[in-house]
Amino acid sequence: MKPSGWSWLRRRSRRINCGPPHEAEGEAARLRDEVSQLRTEVLNEKKQKEDLQLRLDVQKEELEREFAVEREELAADYQQQVDDTFIFGYRCCMKKNGKARYPFNSSG
Repeated sequence: MKPSGWSWLRRRSRRINCGPPHEAEGEAARLRDEVSQLRTEVLNEKKQKEDLQLRLDVQKEELEREFAVEREELAADYQQQVDDTFIFGYRCCMKKNGKARYPFNSSG
């Protein structure tokens, strides 16, 4: 179990204070370097996360545009089918050249 921040810091400072001064200074310098490295890592991770988020946003917008175009094409195709097909009772007829021709009517 990892100790809480304050208790860990107190124990850490006791250990630093117990040793000779040059050890404490060395430990402090090492800890400053470690903190600096951790800050650099955090900044790099944040930058990578932001870059990834930007790429994902661009991809999302591109896909939304493609889907909108496809949706419009499908709606136009569906409307064309509706315009070309008339339902009269249970019989279906096709509209050609502005005239409705019934499949069961043998005359032109």
